[in-house]
Amino acid sequence: MRAGYPALMLAGPKKSGGLEETEMAYGEEFKKAMLRKVLLPGGPTIPELSREIGVSYQSLYNWKIEFQNKGIETPEAPEFPRSPRQWRDGQKFDALLEAAGLPEETLGRWLREKGLRSEHLEVWQEEMKKELNQQKKNQELKEAKKRIKELERELNRKDKALAEMTALVVLKKKLDALYGNENEEE
Repeated sequence: MRAGYPALMLAGPKKSGGLEETEMAYGEEFKKAMLRKVLLPGGPTIPELSREIGVSYQSLYNWKIEFQNKGIETPEAPEFPRSPRQWRDGQKFDALLEAAGLPEETLGRWLREKGLRSEHLEVWQEEMKKELNQQKKNQELKEAKKRIKELERELNRKDKALAEMTALVVLKKKLDALYGNENEEE
C-alpha cells in the first residue's frame, strides 16, 4: 500500500497455477477518491495516478468507466462530476444557465465544484449558439422547401388550365372555320 491510502484491503492468499497470489479489493470510498483526483481539471492522468498509488492502470480505467456508466441520475452514483467532455447537451445548457445567474465572486468556486473551467462555458456557449443558428436555418430551409412545393403545385395547376384553354381556343377556331365556311355558302 502506497502514499497512505488506507482503503486497501487484503482478501487473503489465493492459489493459481501453483503460485500464491494476494487478491486486493478496494473500497468504494477509495475508488471515488481516486476518480475525483483523475477527473478534476489539472489532476493527474490515469497512468500518473497508477504509478503514484500502485494500482494498475486498467483497474483505474475500469473504475472510471463503471462509475460513469452509472450516470449522474442514479442515487448510488458517486458525488464527483463526470468529465465535461461526456456531458449531454441538456446538462451543458443547465450549467450555462446556472453559471449565468452566479455573481463573478462565486463563479470560480462553482466551476471548481463542477470540475469545469471557464473555457468549458465559453465553448459550450458557442456550441449552443451554433446549434440554435443551425436549427433556425433548418427551419427556414424547411419552410422554403414547403413554399417551393406549393408554388410548383400552383404552377402545374395553371399549366394544365392553360393547356386546356389553348385546346378550347383551337377547337373553337376549327369550329368557327368549319361552320363559318358553311354559313357563307348558304
